[in-house]
Amino acid sequence: MKENIEDYRKNGQINLDEYFRNNPSSFTYPYYIDGYDELNFWAQVGKGNKEKYIYIKPRDNYDENPNYNIYAELVYEELIKQVGIKSASLDLGKYNGMDATFSDNILDDYDKDIFLINGSELVEGKRYLSGTESSLDDLFDAIEDYCRAEYLERNVQNDCIEDIEKICIADIYTLSTNRRVTDYDFLAGKDKYGNEIFKVAPNCHNTYPLGSNSSLDDMYDMLENEDMLADRVNTFYTDSGVPENKRNIDYPYWEDTLYYIIEENPYMLNFARNCAKKMDIAKAIYNVEEKIKSRIPIEYKEFMYEVFNNRLQNICECIDIDYYELIDQKEIEREEI
Repeated sequence: MKENIEDYRKNGQINLDEYFRNNPSSFTYPYYIDGYDELNFWAQVGKGNKEKYIYIKPRDNYDENPNYNIYAELVYEELIKQVGIKSASLDLGKYNGMDATFSDNILDDYDKDIFLINGSELVEGKRYLSGTESSLDDLFDAIEDYCRAEYLERNVQNDCIEDIEKICIADIYTLSTNRRVTDYDFLAGKDKYGNEIFKVAPNCHNTYPLGSNSSLDDMYDMLENEDMLADRVNTFYTDSGVPENKRNIDYPYWEDTLYYIIEENPYMLNFARNCAKKMDIAKAIYNVEEKIKSRIPIEYKEFMYEVFNNRLQNICECIDIDYYELIDQKEIEREEI
């Protein structure tokens, strides 16, 4: 009997069904992280000092394109790591016959006195709004209220807000369209020195990046029609964005959110420019294929290249970067490696 979960990898995916069937004592079913969401849950794997919990997210038929979605989520993780944003470590699986992703428990590397607070708890407790109704400003106000109530230093609040703004910018680059207030988690409690902490947790809600909310037919249509692809890419936006009363309707939603974050903020403008320079879709895809020990289907890779580079070109126009010079420089850097 194989106890190492890696031994159950086939065609890039860990067969969780087979692993749990052969190691029934390793499976605690189910422990839901969200009471209302019975699709995503924690499960225990491993034994002894190798025991840990993983968070499993099966892709049911409600997803437009579940098979592409799982690869896009892993490539998203690699892209945000390139610009210094922390993420839960994701992998591919099969669960109940469905494509799935799973990640390590982000609390495993932290002290036992640290716990998770979801963004919805902050906003709904302070503003009487639901997570789906809330904007970035609502979340920022709720963070300010929390830090004031817990007597935390001003820099704690500022660091949290900056980290969220960085995630928003990274989401704009990666066309991540499902980032509501409920998709931000925070680490709170006391560190090993007894100091109170409050900071943004590693990213673990990355469900629809790189156009993965498109159907397979739409994906093929966009690959065959550049005008259609360019038009569709402009409509991919991030859910957590500009408050309605502060929107500029002359801009696409993603562009309006980008301007809102970098306007009169040289630090965030510099971060946006660094994203353009450091995010490399080719490197991200390569790292994912090395991790899963398998190749991403060629049509998926082609689509990732097209949608990412189209959005990159649009952003370069917003922040005064020569897109073609940037692409040439990235190709030179790849050749030198």
